[in-house]
Amino acid sequence: MAELPELGQQCSVDSCKQLDFLPFKCDACSGIFCKEHRSRDGHSCSECNIQREKVEVTSPKSYPCTYLDCTNRELMPVICEHCNKHLCLQHRHQQDHECEKYEAPQERMTQTKELIQKIADSKKDAGEKKKKKMGAKSAQMAAKVALMKIKMKAEGDKSIPQVCSGI
Repeated sequence: MAELPELGQQCSVDSCKQLDFLPFKCDACSGIFCKEHRSRDGHSCSECNIQREKVEVTSPKSYPCTYLDCTNRELMPVICEHCNKHLCLQHRHQQDHECEKYEAPQERMTQTKELIQKIADSKKDAGEKKKKKMGAKSAQMAAKVALMKIKMKAEGDKSIPQVCSGI
């Protein structure tokens, strides 16, 4: 019988020595390991100094709200950038916690609004002047146009047929 080529590699753990066709190589000790022993803990890696400390389970720190009679607490600090007080999400805005340094927003662009109002008033005056200058012919034409618009939207009696038949 023909000899088989050497396939796979054996696990470096002495108690295992399993032949693995997809072996894992440890990046710390460069040993070859099977799937079961591939982790550093699984093969007790000598090159890697893994020290595990017991992690104390503590309750997460919370930050109480300093607003009057508020008992809310937040896991993340919410600090007013103006008065540096810890607040809850409900009182985080300046007007909500009556911040000493709160300044009510002033109306912006007052000059622009005044300018727009002047322009609008001047246009209104110009429109009234045009109406006064309208001559007799223009007034007649405007009346005819208004009459045509009214006729366009007019609806007759629904009981009367709109199309005459036999006449």
